[in-house]
Amino acid sequence: MNDSQVLKQFTFWRYRTIQALDAVTAEQADCLPEGFTNTVRWNLGHILVTAEFALDRFTDMEKSLPGNYTPLFKAGTRPEQWSESPPSLAEIKYYLLEQINRIKELEGKLRDPLQHEFSIGSYLELETIGELLLFLMNHENLHLGTISGIKRAQGIKELWKKVSV
Repeated sequence: MNDSQVLKQFTFWRYRTIQALDAVTAEQADCLPEGFTNTVRWNLGHILVTAEFALDRFTDMEKSLPGNYTPLFKAGTRPEQWSESPPSLAEIKYYLLEQINRIKELEGKLRDPLQHEFSIGSYLELETIGELLLFLMNHENLHLGTISGIKRAQGIKELWKKVSV
C-alpha cells in the first residue's frame, strides 16, 4: 500500500465524519441518551483533538487548534464537566477539514519513523507515520460508530448527509 492510498482512505473516513456532523442539529449534537457517556459534539471534538495531539507529538506537524479544545475533548472528559461553552459545529467542521489538508502534506513521509516512541500497553507499538495514521483512522471509526449509536438512540434516521463535503 502506498502513501497516496493511505491518505485517500484517511480522507474518505474524515469526510464520513463530516457527513455525520452535517446530519445533526446543535440540539441533537448535545443530547446525551441513556447508556452513553458523551455526546455527538464531544465525539467529534475528541476525534479532532486526538489526531491533533498525535500529529503534534509524533510528527513534525504543530498544533493548530484553539487552546480550549484539549480541556473540552481529551480522553476522560465529559460535557457535564464543561465550564465554558463548546465550539460550534461549524467551527469543529472547519478544523476537521483543515486537518485533512495538513495530513495530506505527509505524503511521501508515511514510512518515516515517529519522533517519539508510541506504545499502548505491551500489545501495540507504532513505529512509522503511516502506522500512526492507520491508528488514527481506526480511532476515528470507533467514535464514528459511537456517533451513529447516539443518533439511533435519539431516533435520528439520517446518519450522514449524502452531499456535504
